[in-house]
Amino acid sequence: MSLANKYRPNTFDKIIWQDHITHILKAQMKNEQRNNHNYLLFGPRGTGKTTAARILSKAINCLDLQDGNPCNQCANCSTINKWQTFDYVEIDAASYTGVDNIREEILDKVPYPPTQLKKKIYVIDEVHMLSKSAFNALLKTIEEPNSAVWFIFATTEIHKVPETIVSRCQVFNFKKILKETMTPHLQNICNLEWLSFEDEALNLISDISEWCVRDAVKYVDQISVFGSISMENVSNFLGIAGEAMIKDFLELIKSKDREAIFKKIDEIHDQWIDLLQFAKQNIMYIDKNIMSDIDFFISVSEIFSEIIATAKYYPYPTILYKIAINKFLWQNNQVVNYQEPVKQENKIKENKTEESVVTETPISEEKNQNEAPGVESKEKEILNQLIEKVESKTLKDSLRDHIFIKNISDWKAYFVVINKIAEIALNRDDTKSNLEEMISEIVWENITIDIQFQSKEDYFSSIL
Repeated sequence: MSLANKYRPNTFDKIIWQDHITHILKAQMKNEQRNNHNYLLFGPRGTGKTTAARILSKAINCLDLQDGNPCNQCANCSTINKWQTFDYVEIDAASYTGVDNIREEILDKVPYPPTQLKKKIYVIDEVHMLSKSAFNALLKTIEEPNSAVWFIFATTEIHKVPETIVSRCQVFNFKKILKETMTPHLQNICNLEWLSFEDEALNLISDISEWCVRDAVKYVDQISVFGSISMENVSNFLGIAGEAMIKDFLELIKSKDREAIFKKIDEIHDQWIDLLQFAKQNIMYIDKNIMSDIDFFISVSEIFSEIIATAKYYPYPTILYKIAINKFLWQNNQVVNYQEPVKQENKIKENKTEESVVTETPISEEKNQNEAPGVESKEKEILNQLIEKVESKTLKDSLRDHIFIKNISDWKAYFVVINKIAEIALNRDDTKSNLEEMISEIVWENITIDIQFQSKEDYFSSIL
């Protein structure tokens, strides 16, 4: 049995970092009058949604509850654990998207009472994948549920679930697992399995897993074949770089030496480092150290954001890196021995007929040429006034190049940010409160700011 399955929680108390949810569910299970029959669990992958749904299903049917937790010993708990009942049904909505699937799997069977358990449970995973017609067919059933039927929905994309469904469910938001919680969890598993480990290696696994407990435990399981969870084994098996390599690479970009940067990219590739994962690691490093060199980190984050967004279109990752970095250096006039823009302009004037001359468009001009047509002039004017008020050059550049005001209504300004690092900087409490004060002065109302991140491609596609 894999470690992920072996150490999968079987009670609410064993689910990590979701106490705000498990305490409520335990209290509800201890209350004999349970009026809510529909649950919607949402959050990032690997945070415990499906696990919680299974535990909740057992608790609803358990014959011997232990402080709100299922006992995992009674006939009902054992039946669900062994998948030996038709009263507990798990459906992957990605495979059963149509209305006919929902009618066949659920609607036609709902009227019949449970045969073995106290309650009939339907768990629909990734429920946002259901078609509109399937949601409509399901709506009437969950609106007026049979007293013996419970629905538990799980999704990573709650914004794709119709409001008519959401409003009829009790909703729980699963949080990302912090490294401070993930690493001790992995240490505990290693100790139980008698595996030697390095704390630095488990910290790296926590980072690479991107808050997904399932992936983190899976990596520990796979690397354990080498005998120990060490930095060397983690790097070799997962194809990931150490922090020193990331720091050196960013310093090399800062040095503006394109030839040396391209040579380093080839060296990293020859060491079997996963270059897509390397881009994500750079973003995580920038996030962690942004205040140490905020101007450079915000600008250089564009490189790795572009690589992550376009990686699936390029079969050769080294080319992708070189294109993105070359574009970054030219746009920012940062190539070693590159002529100053004034000299380049003079050269163009002296030889206007020479077709081989290519002029470079500064970022600010490019931004103005691509000004978002979907943003109304009122919002543009307010944003321009806000830029004038801001003193920080970095924040000015972010507001000018990476941030749009989508709308202002009901005493709230809706900001759209198309750069991840700019979003992080904007979400700082002091920055956000200062901007709220400034924009309140501009519009003569008490305004709060709502910040939404969208990729550059998605944002401009949505307004065209």
